Amino acid sequence: MRGMNSASVDLIYLDPPFNSSHDYAAPIGSKAAGAAFKDTWGLDDINLAWHGEIKHEHPGLYSLLTATREIHGDSMMSYLIYMAIRVMEMRRLLKATGSVWLHCDPTASHYLKLLMDAVFGKAACRNEVVWCYTGPGSPGMRQFNRKHDVILWYARGDTWTFNADAVRVPHTKLNTNKAGAMIADAMTLEVRDAYLKKGKVPETWWSKFSPVGRRASERTGYPTQKPLALLRRIIDASSNEGDMVLDPFCGCATACIAAEQRTRQWVGIDVSPKAADLVKSRMRDELGLFYAGAHRTDVPKRTDLGRVIRYNDARNKHHLYGEQGGYCNGCEGHFEPRHFHVDHIVPRAKGGTDHISNLQLLCGACNALKGARTQEELIVMLTDKGWIKRKKAA
Repeated sequence: MRGMNSASVDLIYLDPPFNSSHDYAAPIGSKAAGAAFKDTWGLDDINLAWHGEIKHEHPGLYSLLTATREIHGDSMMSYLIYMAIRVMEMRRLLKATGSVWLHCDPTASHYLKLLMDAVFGKAACRNEVVWCYTGPGSPGMRQFNRKHDVILWYARGDTWTFNADAVRVPHTKLNTNKAGAMIADAMTLEVRDAYLKKGKVPETWWSKFSPVGRRASERTGYPTQKPLALLRRIIDASSNEGDMVLDPFCGCATACIAAEQRTRQWVGIDVSPKAADLVKSRMRDELGLFYAGAHRTDVPKRTDLGRVIRYNDARNKHHLYGEQGGYCNGCEGHFEPRHFHVDHIVPRAKGGTDHISNLQLLCGACNALKGARTQEELIVMLTDKGWIKRKKAA
């Protein structure tokens, strides 16, 4: 995502790990055989530098992570750090009228909502949708059967795409009577009948989408596969034909298939090479296409930064020296210009660019210590060495 241009995406749908404390693998013999991921979390599963980056950019979110550790332990905090660093990047990618739909379950949905509030702003929350479904219970159950997922919808700006007519559903007899009673005094019968015939925008509980386990025609064997109809409703509601849809945890490619069906452009990202194979096979099987597709394993390079001069150009050094006031961006010591090196905050190998916004000045000692690491990794090392004091969250 760091290699993608800012404001280039109209709709993001993600179905990430849920912190379910389970490991998943597709069964042998299924289309998705070979796909696997773990959903158990600890401090060893995250980059500690992410913690520093969150602390720097969103101090309120940093405080939330600290509180989460006290309430829920290392596992939930680690999971939220993993999610937060990605949500921060998703916000940058969205256009002003774009939306993000985050699919989760009750394990962490309440924590993720706080995370989304911190990154997007609490006023950006449009809906909390509950996808409810049925399933067999157990005679020995001591609580209600857990059969729903939560989908959080957040908008990027003050206006957002919402195609009400594309997602309307028929009025039932019950709500037809209620609607008619409410508007009869304000409308003629003719206008009222047209309103009822047009259908209504659905409520925030969705019960019409059966899990994929009951849909043999769609089932790939991927352990967390979602139904196409569910994704089609989200895409219909929050994007238009030709818009760009991104799924940064695309898995078995359901969002990609649904976007193609709805004539949207799309990008899918997944840690497993199997995901690319599933995109190809499902496009052929479900859409009847001779689909070769564009599959890349490199980090894309941004093209929205304008003219970029070589990073160690003297002009950059002169500008950064004035901007930093002569202080090293690592140890915070004050030095003459000749003692500084121009350095990448995010290394080019990890998606960083030569643009001035990704550059800083480090003294020789800090530059040598940092090497090819990120700036936040440097801060962690300097803190551990006692070269700088550990800062309290704002």
